[in-house]
Amino acid sequence: MDNQSQIFQKFRCLKCERRLNKPLELRCNHFICRDCLETVLRNHRTDAQCPACSRPLGDYQIENYTYLSPIHYISRLLSTFTDVNECHTCKEFTTVKPCSECSKDQCHSCSAKHEETHLQIEEQPNENLELSNEELEILEPIKSYLSKKEFEDFIQTARNHVDRAILKQDKTIVYIPRNGSTVSVEKTPIWSDPEIYDWSKHERFSESDIINSKPERVRQLLRLDFNPRPYQIRMARPGLAGKNSIVCLQTGSGKTFIAAIVAKFLHIRSLQNVITPSSSSTSRFKAVFLVPIKALVAQQCAAFRQAFIDQPDSILKPIDNQVGERFKNLYQQFDIFFFTVQKFANFLEGKHADLTKFDLVIIDECHHCYDNHPINSMMRQYHRLKLSGYTVPQIIALTASVGTNKKNAFDHLVHVCANLDCLEICAIGKGVEEDELRNSTNTPLSDTILSVPKEISDPIVKALKDDVMKAIASRLGYDISMMDNQKLETFLAVEHDNACKKNDRDAIIGCDYLKKFHRFLIYYDDLPLVECIQWLIEGLKESTAGNPTQFDKFCRIKSDEFLKFVTIQISNSIEVKAKLKKLVEMIIYLHTGNCRGLVLVRTKFHAVSLETFLNKHSDLKKRQIFAGHLTGQGSAEELSLPGNQQSKVLDEFRKGTKQLLVATDVAQEGLDVAECSYVIRYEFVSNEIGTVQSRGRARASQSKCFLITEALSLNYQRETDNRLKEEDMKQAITEWREKGIQEFRTLVQKEQTDLLKNLSTNGPQPTALGAAQPNKETAKTIHCRFCDTFLCRGSSLRLQGTTIVCLDPAFEKLVNPPKSAGEKVVCPNRTCHRELGAVILLSRNAPGYALQISSLKFFIGNEMLPRLFKKWSQYQGYMQPL
Repeated sequence: MDNQSQIFQKFRCLKCERRLNKPLELRCNHFICRDCLETVLRNHRTDAQCPACSRPLGDYQIENYTYLSPIHYISRLLSTFTDVNECHTCKEFTTVKPCSECSKDQCHSCSAKHEETHLQIEEQPNENLELSNEELEILEPIKSYLSKKEFEDFIQTARNHVDRAILKQDKTIVYIPRNGSTVSVEKTPIWSDPEIYDWSKHERFSESDIINSKPERVRQLLRLDFNPRPYQIRMARPGLAGKNSIVCLQTGSGKTFIAAIVAKFLHIRSLQNVITPSSSSTSRFKAVFLVPIKALVAQQCAAFRQAFIDQPDSILKPIDNQVGERFKNLYQQFDIFFFTVQKFANFLEGKHADLTKFDLVIIDECHHCYDNHPINSMMRQYHRLKLSGYTVPQIIALTASVGTNKKNAFDHLVHVCANLDCLEICAIGKGVEEDELRNSTNTPLSDTILSVPKEISDPIVKALKDDVMKAIASRLGYDISMMDNQKLETFLAVEHDNACKKNDRDAIIGCDYLKKFHRFLIYYDDLPLVECIQWLIEGLKESTAGNPTQFDKFCRIKSDEFLKFVTIQISNSIEVKAKLKKLVEMIIYLHTGNCRGLVLVRTKFHAVSLETFLNKHSDLKKRQIFAGHLTGQGSAEELSLPGNQQSKVLDEFRKGTKQLLVATDVAQEGLDVAECSYVIRYEFVSNEIGTVQSRGRARASQSKCFLITEALSLNYQRETDNRLKEEDMKQAITEWREKGIQEFRTLVQKEQTDLLKNLSTNGPQPTALGAAQPNKETAKTIHCRFCDTFLCRGSSLRLQGTTIVCLDPAFEKLVNPPKSAGEKVVCPNRTCHRELGAVILLSRNAPGYALQISSLKFFIGNEMLPRLFKKWSQYQGYMQPL
């Protein structure tokens, strides 16, 4: 290499191999473009290395790298040799000049040859420019920016390209260069299908070849787009051997990639005819990946694309809004499917999917596999099939924390393993493995409880409790003066249900008002007054009857008096609560550069209200910190987000359009955003699993976690207990190791024996919605819960997927509901007028009436008192499927 070339190489980026652009210096004294460094940090957030010497970068905050000073020798070289860059054609790093046609840099030897490529489009006269009205409408915006000659040239050039694309089966094209000679040029195929990789010619290998190979070799054998970490290969060992296993690793350690390694291995082996898939209708390997929420379907499918780099679009299929009837066709077209657990359970229930036709089931967040969770319901079906001699799929379960379920942590671990049919646990050992994991992942530096002093008195709280709630309660004979929030909530729920059963109209009305006021107090304890009072006004409107009773009028008068008092207080500018001040203070303190922040809250209303409050805050506006909110699925009236909206919000958060996300527990599990550098739980404490999982959402280097709560509050105590239970969970893993593999298997098998005995004794459980056939649990009549008005017979209920629909002509005549989809259906009693459900459109746009069970009461058999249910899954009456 001559001296000039050596000088040129000094200011060539080691990553993109082009001229340095906004160069930064690494600790190893190598130089890289700023954008290239940002890409490296984003794509390799735990093991980023210098592209030249492979030295770990260490610092993952792009803002901590400084630009070179003007007097630095690299800066001076760049300012001196302004015409040096990579040639677009030969890729040599030398002196170049931009092409006059396309502005691409070309060296002296490539320049003439490159100019000839621009002559390949035939210089035909601008004729046949007649366009249809539709084409003219599409092109009108372009026409306004071009002259007449430029517009004609544009049309002709576009037509030439289209004509050649249509005639791409020709081997050559002919054009006339400026010198007049005819030249034939071999044409590159346009829009050709990607080459299909021939797995029959791929190297044959076994699970031992994977386990005993280095990461680079595993990447080559499995054709991965990433180098697996050594511990990931070890954790995949039972899965590669075809054994059911639970992978128990901290968040951010790459559990999804472990499952992907196993799935890819089994997929390749089936293509090479080394193993025979268990599915009887196809010779291809079939798998399903189950996630807890819809927003994670696309995320986990995207992760699997890094393992399935050959034709991923024909192998991987996220199941989002697809109807069950279509799945049989999708099953034949694709190999690995990504479902929410609930949707897959619905498909199994509706006979659209068959568990025996899958070779592998991957269960994310498997710690939910107990009691009546959909995962456990699916596993009960798995166990029944296994008992009956059917071939069942292999299970790989993923979790960061198995939980305790208010029991001994080790006993719960045994119970979950028995439910999942997993005798193998894959967990990191002490010493070398622990160090390897620590060096490969980002763990929050701290998880701090920030206690805020409780406010001693508030005139709004005092006015509502003393002047309104006590007055209504005394009319009903209730003494609520000594009840705390938890006792009052329980008391009102019980009294409301009793009032509904006895059809005590005044008690129903009074309890409804008291429940709304109580809910307002809970919201106001954490949130801005303006948002809370708006919620209360809307809630009281819903309770307003067309023909109110005397007691209803009394409650309304007391409510109006309170609302007037609040209006006066707002006009006097109420001070922002200390908790809210602390939240804003922490966001400003923690939010730097291009980072992301996550605020976890208890309810959907908390999420929506805080988003509004934070986006209006002047200090956050100045710093251009914009918030979005994420809640679970459901109706818009319940402040829920449909699946497509969830995906949009998460996409904005990942891209940085919204740097702050206020979310309910829907974001507590599984959400993976590399730039998330702080997590604040705002008066939100769930169980010990939630404590661990929320910490795992902080994925960036040097990240931090906080809990903002009142000093000595119930949440403060819960969090303290959760941290003790977290230690119990760690001790459970230690106890598993101490007992040894064989003894632990014996314990799991004993637990399974009891499980299977219970399944065989009780037989098939009732379906999730509706019994399999008419039974004594079917309601004779169904009434409005609030006023006892008869609505319909139990036999008129129909099952549309997971939605309960009333198709009784008598109900339609009685209620006289609207016909437009989404409109509310209300009780026909004018003194009640409460919402019963909504209109939905069935086949051929026929209206159906989706009823909400919280507005109904059921008279079953000869029982004198009605039954009340919180969820439709609790009602076991027969409902004929539509």
